[in-house]
Amino acid sequence: MGTSVAYDLVMALVPGSAAGYYAGLLMAKQSKFNSLKYEALRIVRGINYIRDDARTQILKSDKVEDLHLIASELFQLKHKTAGEKVLLVSREVSNAIASCEISNYSAESLMENIATWQKQLREIRVSKRFFLPWGQI
Repeated sequence: MGTSVAYDLVMALVPGSAAGYYAGLLMAKQSKFNSLKYEALRIVRGINYIRDDARTQILKSDKVEDLHLIASELFQLKHKTAGEKVLLVSREVSNAIASCEISNYSAESLMENIATWQKQLREIRVSKRFFLPWGQI
């Protein structure tokens, strides 16, 4: 009877520990992904602008340069599609800011673009490889 209890205990602890470790890895990576995603959203939402008579003037966009760093971290975490999407948004944001500085870029276009960028960033998802155990260890 003593060996049966010890055997049952080992058979419960070993798979339970492995499953707990794997679940912890998944939660840590999901948390990091969400943190990067919401940081990218905050950067896009933080673009402040005003409309003058002739053009749109960007008041604050100092964190926009961080979008490519976020994309780099997503690539490092093996979220290729999400990283590519953030890089695309980063290029579009930089181009829009440059256009506001050198030409007559309408505030309406900028507002529409900001809404589109936010939608694109909210739609990024973890890669399908995320759930595979050999992609975590």
